[in-house]
Amino acid sequence: MPIAVEDVGTPATSGRIVPPGTKSGVTLIELLTVISIITLLVAMLMPALNAAREAARGSGCQSNLRQLGVGLQSHAARQKQFCSGAFDWTLDGCVTEYGWVADLVNSEIPVGTMLCPSNPAKIARTYNDLLRLNTPDPCSCIDVNRQFVGTAPETLPDGSEAIQPCWKIVKDSVPAYATTGDARHTLVSEQLYDEHYNTNYTASWYLVRGGPKLDGSGNLPAAPGGCTPSNPAYLGTRCATLGPMTLDSVDAAALGSTFIPMLGCGGTVPGELLAAPIGGEPQGAPVTQSMTGGPILRDAATGASVETGVALQYPKFNAGASRDGAIGAGWWATWGVCLQDYRQFAPVHRGACNILFADGSVRNFVDEDKDTLLNNGFAVNVGGFKSDTIELPREEVANGWSLKEKAR
Repeated sequence: MPIAVEDVGTPATSGRIVPPGTKSGVTLIELLTVISIITLLVAMLMPALNAAREAARGSGCQSNLRQLGVGLQSHAARQKQFCSGAFDWTLDGCVTEYGWVADLVNSEIPVGTMLCPSNPAKIARTYNDLLRLNTPDPCSCIDVNRQFVGTAPETLPDGSEAIQPCWKIVKDSVPAYATTGDARHTLVSEQLYDEHYNTNYTASWYLVRGGPKLDGSGNLPAAPGGCTPSNPAYLGTRCATLGPMTLDSVDAAALGSTFIPMLGCGGTVPGELLAAPIGGEPQGAPVTQSMTGGPILRDAATGASVETGVALQYPKFNAGASRDGAIGAGWWATWGVCLQDYRQFAPVHRGACNILFADGSVRNFVDEDKDTLLNNGFAVNVGGFKSDTIELPREEVANGWSLKEKAR
């Protein structure tokens, strides 16, 4: 008896030999083939999707930096200096009154909402001091009774008092604020974090310190009362430097404003994590550096640096050292082979870092050797650099010991 052939004529069955009384369908092999093709397509698309997401985050970061740059330029137009210092309670003072973050927030720019979206660290290191500093322990370079605590309480027209949170922590009669606990945590959360006094961008040393303050022997001035353990590098303090960058210092710079960095994606502080949960950040979250390290001594011939432990050092001379002379003899030439320490900037955008410059531009710099550091001229194995590949060229980023001097 001949086998029946369906003559329904549908695309799925036309021309197929089907036993009488059976229905056509998708076989297991066909189903597995379709699933395999879909899986392969998804695998091929995921890198492109991730790259698109990171490109969007990178664009968002650049937009944030440009807006922050506009705010700093506006501050400079009013005050002749780009900011009042770093976002650092112990080094610069009350963070609601001093530092570039306070300058912008008090001009109604919500800095804490303008974070680098790619940076895994979402909170500044100074929050650890705000959360757990039990006794006044500021840098000896700032005024403990004014700068560190902020403006004294002010009576408002309705009879209430306006009291700075740093003042409450240090001077308020309520003991709970002076020690780590719920009241202190609530104070910091509500009056600092919730009011947008936060950032995960790192300021350049040029922006917040300007340049070293040298005596006739090429040395930094002695620190009044010494430096506290919280200040690992004296060049990070205010009394060792000229103060925040000014319009005049930019106009007189050896390189134009296009090459002077102000802010960049912030690197994390090695070995330090957030002391307590705050906002959406859990305890143990990474925290960002407040500023870059300033000028570091290197040998002009070899690129080697003078090191003490893990800390790269700035030049030091005997009293009466001459300004004139070759490297190692004259202090001017020796400072001249210093390079800025930019290890506190971080390549968080798939191996790249966004940096804001004094002319308002934002440029992207790639960590070519993937050591998570941006090298501007140091030798391999110095300061953690895994190669001598230059990722911050001196012709594109200012590197001298002061804005008036080019790195040599």
